[in-house]
This record gives sequence, structure tokens and C-alpha cells, in this order.
Amino acid sequence: MKKTHAIANQLLHHPSTIVITLLSTMVAIMLSYNIIMRYGISWHVFSTILILYPFVVVFIYSLRRYVTLPLVTYLHQYFPKIFKTWISAHVSVPFFVIAANVTVMMSIFTETHRHMYPVFFTGFLSNWAKTFFVAIPVFFFIARPTVVYIFKRLQIKYPLPTVLAPEITVINTKK
Repeated sequence: MKKTHAIANQLLHHPSTIVITLLSTMVAIMLSYNIIMRYGISWHVFSTILILYPFVVVFIYSLRRYVTLPLVTYLHQYFPKIFKTWISAHVSVPFFVIAANVTVMMSIFTETHRHMYPVFFTGFLSNWAKTFFVAIPVFFFIARPTVVYIFKRLQIKYPLPTVLAPEITVINTKK
């Protein structure tokens, strides 16, 4: 049992845990929003969300990790003056990553739901606007503050145990 507590404590304090939790939370919120907004609430819709959720989390994590985040950080390094004068990096990086992820996901969503959107471009723009203008406030005002608050409180309540190293006395032999 002590080993399980130690692993859970290490996981709580790992820097990637908060990122993965935030990403999973945002995917759950936005996947539910997009599907319920178009199909309503029913047991079939709920089971569809549960089936799709793990696949969408893995897809969005991979998209963010290997495509959108490197692209956005490259743009921030290539145009540092533009981004630093307009808005800070802790706001602009998530903003542009969310914009890129929403673009990819809404293009896939619009194409797979061709029966609902016979004209791709107008359907894509409509889906993108509905999703983007919900995702940004949800991320900045609900999901990120809540997840950060919960993790900070848990990290305070369950701190990493400090391993005290034996004191080593260095004797100066030179005179």
C-alpha cells in the first residue's frame, strides 16, 4: 500500500500530469458539447461520447504534442516581438493551439457528418465558430483555473517527501 501511495504522490507532482488532466477535461467538455448540441441528450448520445472519448483524447494529445504545439512555439520564436508586445506566451500559446486543434477537429467533424452539412465550407465555418468561441472561454475561465486550483491544493495537502541526504563535511586540507 505504501508503494501505491508513493507512486500516486509522484504522479501528482509530475509536471505532465496537470497537462494531461487539462487536455482530458477539455476534450470531455468539448466532445460532449459538440455531440449534444447537434444530436440532443439521449442514452445513445451518451454511449457514443463514452466510446469516442478515449480515441479523441489520444488524437488530440498527439495532434497537440507533435503538430500544433511545435508549430505555435516555432511561430513564437520566429516572431518574438509581435507576440511579446500583443499578448504574453501563457495566453497566446494555448489560444493558438486551441485554434489549430479546433480547425483540425471541425474539418474532420464536418466531413464525417456530410449529411448534416452538404456544403463543406459553410458547414466548417459554422462548426468552427461554434466550437472555438466556446472552447476559449471554457479553457481560460473554467477548465484551466479549476484544474490548476485542484492540483495546487492536492500538492499542498500531499507534498513530496523530502529525502534528507546525510550531511557531508568537506575538510579543507589546503592551508
